Formats: sequence, structure tokens, C-alpha cells
Amino acid sequence: MKKFIIIDGNAYVYRSYYAIPALFSYDRQQVNAVYGFMKFLFKIINKFRPDYMAVCFDHPSETFRKKIFKDYKKNRKPIDESLKNQMLISKKAVNILNIKMIEKQGYEADDLIATLAKIGRKNHLQIIIVTGDKDIFQLIDCTNIFIWNDSKNIICDENWIKIRYQNIEPNKLVDVFSIMGDSSDNIRGINGIGEKTALKFVKKFGSIENILSEKYDISPKFCNLFQQYKDIILLNKKIIKLDDCVKINYNIDDFDINNFKIGKINNSEIINFFTELGFKSLINKYFEFVN
Repeated sequence: MKKFIIIDGNAYVYRSYYAIPALFSYDRQQVNAVYGFMKFLFKIINKFRPDYMAVCFDHPSETFRKKIFKDYKKNRKPIDESLKNQMLISKKAVNILNIKMIEKQGYEADDLIATLAKIGRKNHLQIIIVTGDKDIFQLIDCTNIFIWNDSKNIICDENWIKIRYQNIEPNKLVDVFSIMGDSSDNIRGINGIGEKTALKFVKKFGSIENILSEKYDISPKFCNLFQQYKDIILLNKKIIKLDDCVKINYNIDDFDINNFKIGKINNSEIINFFTELGFKSLINKYFEFVN
């Protein structure tokens, strides 16, 4: 089965920014995040030898989640100006390499990843998503869609999810996370209900909607609690559930990794770009792959 690698670009530019000491280009731009991300990109290509590849980024515009919940991610500190600039340079680097870079106004990288995974599944590809975001776990299935945990160097599949989350199906994690909330995104859950209890309820009743329907025998304590938080957890589900129907004007051939090979791109442009940034070691690495 051919492989389609989909990368959460934002996550790994961020990670490189904080993990790698400051580096500067010849014109004194800070470029440590760009360097780390490019090195990671080549590592992925070398490891998986994909047939298709895409890198997804958050669009800087207001997302649909922010429109329905104004406090979404409000707890996060403003992005450093240097990181903003390096995000732009990283996007430019992906484009210069002729690897498809996707962003869409009103959407986050996660929604684009979900949409591309759906396209890949329709084309009978093995999809490996490279991300550290647990919300992506909801996309995993038993045949086509997996996540690579790069820090542990393991592929997270449906069995991994069932072991990690007490034998629950991946697509039910939306309901679990909606009940729990997510402090990293400033999403409030039900006070007093953590992961263990949320898993128990979703396993037993199948969904938030079933729990709230009052058709089932739930203890008065929890019945009252769920009704008290009804609007919150239903809103959470709208926020946490990924949109896999984003309108993008691409077909699967646009993501063919052969577009990255010599003859398809301007090698002198890549050499000049990496040289200006001071990435001489990456020039050699690039030619290793394209040859």
C-alpha cells in the first residue's frame, strides 16, 4: 500500500523554536526553528520514503472555533515575533522544495490534516500523520490512518488507542475529550470528571448525546452534573471534532513526492535559499534524497 505522510507544520516549527538554541542567517534573521523543521522534514522522508506528502499549517486568520467560542486558546501567550517570521520562512522552504504546503482561511492545521486523511483513504493509501496533538487520535482507523509519535518512535494505531484509553474506539475520543475539557486550548470540561470517569460514561452510553438523552439509567448525581454542563460539553464537541470536509482545490496527484525530485524543481533556487540561511549541511542532505 502506498504511503501518504501528512505533517502538522505548526507543531514542529514551534518545537524546533524552543528546542534548538538561537541560530542566525547571514543577514541576522533568527532561523533555528526553520533549521530544526527542515532537518525534521528530511528525517521523515528518509524514514518513511513516502509516495505522497503534505505539510499543513494553521492560517493566521480567525478560525470557525474562535467564532463560536471567543475564549478558545485565550490562555496562550502571544507568539514571539521571531517565531512568526520563522513560520513564514518555513512555509517558503516547503514551497521551494515543491512539497505541497496547505493552509486555509478560517481553519487550523488539524482540520486540513483530517480532510487530507479522508482524501488519502478514498485513494486506498496508508496515511501516517506526524503530529503531537492528541485531538488527531480521533482520526485513527484500523486499516488506513495512523499517527507517528516521533519522540517515542512508535506508530499509534487503533490497538494503541484501545490500550491507552481503556478499549475505546478512536472516533469516541471526541466525546471523552469534550467531557474532560482541554486546558491547553482553554476548553472547560465538567468539574469533577476526569479521563477515567469520562471514558466509563462514553464506553457505556456511546456518546454525549446519549448520556444527555435521559433514556438511560444514570445516577442522580451524574445526571444532574451532565445536565448542568449540557451546553458546555455540546459546544466542546463542536470545537474538538475535526472538520474533514474543508474545501481544498487539490487531488491526490498534487501531493506526489516525485514533485520533490531533481528535474521537477529549481535546484539553484534551493541552494541559494539554504545558503542565505546558513544551512550548508541541509544542501547535502537534500541532494542525498533527490538522487
